[in-house]
Amino acid sequence: MSVNGKPLRDPEARRWAKRLMNSVNAVLAIRPEADPDNVRHTFILLEQPPMERLRRSLIRGRTLPQSK
Repeated sequence: MSVNGKPLRDPEARRWAKRLMNSVNAVLAIRPEADPDNVRHTFILLEQPPMERLRRSLIRGRTLPQSK
């Protein structure tokens, strides 16, 4: 497993990444129309304190392209 092309050497980081992807895949199995990146981002935010979640969500919301 790798992040940004670099192998994950920390066993704890590997376990976390595997759990994250398992959770994302479980959601996508139920809701295949969901955007995998948004699902992943949501799971990551759920591990953050509420104020950090809000801050990151607002930043992400500003950078998403607007559809008409």
